Amino acid sequence: MSNIDPTNNGVVADEDSIASMYSRLESERQNFLDRARENAKLTIPSLMPPEGYAPGQRLSTPFQSIGSHGVNTLTAKLVMTILPANSPMFRVSVTDQVVEELSASTMLRSGVEKKLNEIERSVMDEIEGLGIRAALVEAIKQLIVAGNVLLYLPPKGNLRVYKLDRYVVQRDYEGNVLRTIIKETVAKEVLPEDVRALVFKPSDNLPSDAAKVEEKEVDIYTVFERDGDRMHTFQTIKGVKLPKSRGSWKADKTPIMPLRWSYLHDEPYGRAYIDEYIGDLTGVESLSRSIREGAAAAAKMNPMVNPVGLTRAQDIANAENLEVISGRADDVSMLQFDKQADFQVAQTVLQDLISRLTHAFMMNSSVQRQAERVTAEEIRAMVSDIDTVLGGVYSLLAQELQLPLVIRIMDRMVREKKIPNLETIKGADGKPVAKPKIVTGIEALGRGQDFNKYMTAMTQIIVPLKNELGPEMNLRDFAERAFVSLSIDIDGLFKTPEQKAQQAQQMQGAQQGQMAQQMMVDAVKGATPHLAKAAVEGIANQDQGPE
Repeated sequence: MSNIDPTNNGVVADEDSIASMYSRLESERQNFLDRARENAKLTIPSLMPPEGYAPGQRLSTPFQSIGSHGVNTLTAKLVMTILPANSPMFRVSVTDQVVEELSASTMLRSGVEKKLNEIERSVMDEIEGLGIRAALVEAIKQLIVAGNVLLYLPPKGNLRVYKLDRYVVQRDYEGNVLRTIIKETVAKEVLPEDVRALVFKPSDNLPSDAAKVEEKEVDIYTVFERDGDRMHTFQTIKGVKLPKSRGSWKADKTPIMPLRWSYLHDEPYGRAYIDEYIGDLTGVESLSRSIREGAAAAAKMNPMVNPVGLTRAQDIANAENLEVISGRADDVSMLQFDKQADFQVAQTVLQDLISRLTHAFMMNSSVQRQAERVTAEEIRAMVSDIDTVLGGVYSLLAQELQLPLVIRIMDRMVREKKIPNLETIKGADGKPVAKPKIVTGIEALGRGQDFNKYMTAMTQIIVPLKNELGPEMNLRDFAERAFVSLSIDIDGLFKTPEQKAQQAQQMQGAQQGQMAQQMMVDAVKGATPHLAKAAVEGIANQDQGPE
């Protein structure tokens, strides 16, 4: 915690001011920010513009597009797996103890699952309504290029994305966030009247009236500080703490999420994916520039005239098409660059670098069809590709992005009374009986692979050899394993011994009734047709009972 008193509404001392603290933390961030700008320059420069950039200024243009293409391709695949378009990314599951208690009553269990499913659909509708998918696209691009990004989900409004140059963060050795400071520069006119009256009132510690007239913009610092299992927040402008800006959340429900692509335990910021391939990208940029400039020079046409020959250079320069001039053909030649072999070497090296980058950015291993609906199997295959190529980073994103985002959105919906608060429903152990669980990660991938194996065994082995294997196999056990691989709870799907005994008894009673009816028909078979008909109708009327 800092030395700032949360109850102080006045001006903070200079040595303890948030602006001074932000400046000190900027020095720790500078190396990561410089590398992010270098990465952006080789891929998408607008993701992290150079220092001093003003909106509308012209940015540098790379000599190659493999970097931007790779970032966009990898982003699209990650967003598709993190937030699938046709299926929920999480489910609300109950604890094992609750499952055992509900197993005794199938109707009660189905009612609970129906209610939880309604909550899941409400949360997914909220996610789509907030436009979180568009924000995630920008956030993933920042993670790939800069290695760091800050997501902020305010009590009201859409998800906001802050680039690395707009915030600083402090962490402990285990990576837990201790303090985060966001810096925003806004026009003074957009501040509420009460804030302007508080910040710009005449005071010895504030600028003079002449300076206030010249001042057009101000810096707003939003501070999040951790104290135990709570995260406290407040805002300051020009050293003045705003009274209405205070807030407090549980640490796992704070509205900010400082994300990292990959990190070391002793570093507060993460390393970008581009950092691992900066050598290849730099080589592609250099060779692309050389080949492009060399090709432009080679394409330039300059006739050369022998200075001691009969042909005059002026006649060649001024001659129109098909115009007859005096001269000798041997006196004129074209300037040529004898660099074909050098260009071939450069092109070969360039193609080798592009091939490596294509594999790194998964541009040659797409399993997704160009269609409106993508099957679950295609999503699972894409997750497998991502986790294989990226070395397990998808697992990290699933735990540090997906689950925290769902928890924060559910907490916001609880505050707005859109869904019930599941944390208030606790079991005998004092813990909540239901909690969200991500189902689009590696766990779902593993279960999907198991299901594929079961289906392969069914079609390739069991069905062709059903006569030989039928008496030897326990098909119910096989079916149960297949259901588990799809994360389907089998409680209530299979009949219990009591239910099977009751069904057998009912079938036996029905068979006995049919046999008795058939015996009566046979008994009167020798009688006249109308007597037999009357006997049958009499039996039917007895079964129906008196009216």
